[in-house]
Amino acid sequence: MIIEVSVPATTANLGCGFDVLGMALDLHYRVRVVTGEGGGFSIAHRGEGEGMVPLSEEHLLFRTIQRTWQKIHFSPVALQVEAWNEIPIARGLGSSAACIVAGVAVANCVAGNVLSREAMMQLAVEIEGHPDNVLPAFLGGFTVAFPQEERVYFRRFAFFRDAEIVLCIPRYGLSTERMRKLLPEAYPRHQVVFNLSHLAYLLGSLFQHDFEGFLLALEDYLHEPYRGKEIRGFFAVKEYIKDKGLGNAAISGSGPTVILFLRRPLLAKETEDLRSIFHTQGAGEVEIKRIRWTEQGMVVKVL
Repeated sequence: MIIEVSVPATTANLGCGFDVLGMALDLHYRVRVVTGEGGGFSIAHRGEGEGMVPLSEEHLLFRTIQRTWQKIHFSPVALQVEAWNEIPIARGLGSSAACIVAGVAVANCVAGNVLSREAMMQLAVEIEGHPDNVLPAFLGGFTVAFPQEERVYFRRFAFFRDAEIVLCIPRYGLSTERMRKLLPEAYPRHQVVFNLSHLAYLLGSLFQHDFEGFLLALEDYLHEPYRGKEIRGFFAVKEYIKDKGLGNAAISGSGPTVILFLRRPLLAKETEDLRSIFHTQGAGEVEIKRIRWTEQGMVVKVL
């Protein structure tokens, strides 16, 4: 059997939507898997993370496949994997979620598609821990999700079709675990109310196709004030984008990528200004990349 799986990158939180909102982006993690007799696992990895990720059974893809097979009581088979990755690793763009989603999909396909889509998503959320990354990777588009009583509830929507989106991707990485440790255990009531009101307004703006309302609501008190201190240049870039009337900025996932939602494309001078701000703030070289959101989530093909 030959299986090909493609999974999109994701951006999560989106300001006030901490652990709730996510969106699929047009960067992908792709794998081609050939099954064989007996056991064993081999992988060739190209693209982002090449030379960094383990080419052994410690690879996250294989660990996910093994966990899925254990859950459904399927006897392992040999797997020969080729992976191509466009998603920067440890940058807040859902690289781990994409790998986990691909692993669950491969394992389920090899086992004869015994898991429903909902069961696959639930398992991927259990492994990854964050439905705001996993759901848009599965479904594409813009998602709202929450787990309750061993089930993940979600809604999927289209985003603004012509929105100008730019990623500012530094070369340094930050682990989600480390960034979660920065967050307080409790928050003042006014900060919680601030986030609730902004989240409600953001979703209302999305439903009414009001991009200006979306930009207005893209603020946060729960995670960005704490994580932003670790993301060199975030506050200065956000201030620049707003002062110039370009739009607004948010931390993508737990960072360090900064995602810009803009009213128009950046001018060459504005791009250079952003690079200068990041450099001055100690971020080093930062890739400034136009990106599109995508309606297409995970795709599985059996050849």
